[in-house]
Amino acid sequence: MKQTYTLVKNELLEHKIIIRLPLFLALFAAVLVVIVLSNINSFSFNIQMNDIDGWQPPITTSSFAGIVGSGAFFIAGIVSLLSFFTYSAKALAKERKEGTLAFWHSMPVSDSKAIAIKIFVALVIIPLLSSLLLLFIDVTVWVVAKWVMPTDMLVENGLSLAAIGLHWGQFISMMIAMSLALLPIICIIFCASQLTEHPLLVLFVAITLIKFISYMLFDSMAIGTWLNRVSNLAFNILTSNHPWQTLASVGSVTLFGLLIVAVGLFKVSVYLRSGD
Repeated sequence: MKQTYTLVKNELLEHKIIIRLPLFLALFAAVLVVIVLSNINSFSFNIQMNDIDGWQPPITTSSFAGIVGSGAFFIAGIVSLLSFFTYSAKALAKERKEGTLAFWHSMPVSDSKAIAIKIFVALVIIPLLSSLLLLFIDVTVWVVAKWVMPTDMLVENGLSLAAIGLHWGQFISMMIAMSLALLPIICIIFCASQLTEHPLLVLFVAITLIKFISYMLFDSMAIGTWLNRVSNLAFNILTSNHPWQTLASVGSVTLFGLLIVAVGLFKVSVYLRSGD
């Protein structure tokens, strides 16, 4: 356990963006919340539809603080996704680029454990940090709202500690579903990052080529549509009102197949790292 803690701590120290991005946004959000809620006479927690017939907001109204709560929910999820892709693209490539891989091979840490720790950071630690960002924003909204709002407005907009707890719990549930969707993706990125310096670009080009070639060969967009559903699954979960239903919508066969692919690519990543 102590070794695991040390390895996780080392990852956070080497990839400071994981902590700095949520921290910066937390400070920015705190200032923004104070400014907006202090001008309460011209602000509403619900979107006012002024001369925009038929327009709908991209996110639904939350039970906590209406559209403000939904915005915080969405931003925290986006921060998690951005941190995930930034970290996963550099986690193994940085070792090779900076020449620290030989040092880690001299330590009593197996390649499989080293990669498992990196997956743990990407799929567990990063979502937890993002959830703390959401929790901080929610608490800030609640504290400032209690300061500037009458009691009836607090009740009307669901501004309470119980609502904060429910909001945070919903985010954690969604992040678990997102992490499951991202498991095969991080294994693909880990493999690609040991073969090229630009894994995300290579994967984007590869997916685009597969879509184009499959359409030319079979005169069908079926493969391209399936790739879109799988590659966009995490984002679709983030924007869905029912994240677990969205995850299950790809089908049990597809989910099982993605799990097998993830395990296989994990072993390939271990092999590539041990061979450097």
